[in-house]
Amino acid sequence: MKQDADKYLFNEAVKYLGKYPATKKKIEEHLHKKVMNKKTYQRAIFPNDISKKDLISGIVDKLDELKIINEDHYLESLFHYYEKSLFSLRKIKNKLFQKGFDQKLIEEFISEKLNENSDLELNILKKYIERKKLNNLDNVSLKKKLYQQTFSEGSIYKVIKD
Repeated sequence: MKQDADKYLFNEAVKYLGKYPATKKKIEEHLHKKVMNKKTYQRAIFPNDISKKDLISGIVDKLDELKIINEDHYLESLFHYYEKSLFSLRKIKNKLFQKGFDQKLIEEFISEKLNENSDLELNILKKYIERKKLNNLDNVSLKKKLYQQTFSEGSIYKVIKD
């Protein structure tokens, strides 16, 4: 039995969020794929007076309003995961951007974290050197290895100086 497209797509979004945490951008992409799928037209009735993009953005807004999508919590969770993985701040920013977070939101969040702990990248860098057992490398090799991991020049200089 066919149901209203709004309800159908909302249920699909909730199903997707049940399996994977996602950003608004990721949900929009998923729903767009669903709309483009021919099977969706067999299961749902699309209204003629509303464009599909407006329908999708309405569903995403509804999910945000109901607090089903919580980007701030997801951003913090991913940041801590990447921090524990000993990624540089630059690499963390890139990973978060790839996940679909807004660049402005990422910058604000990271600057907030740096205000809390100004030596954040330095601490990550020291842990990275410990875990990878790079203590016995000469300065040139150590610099090269750390630059490859996109650590900032200032942090690398501070670690080598110590």
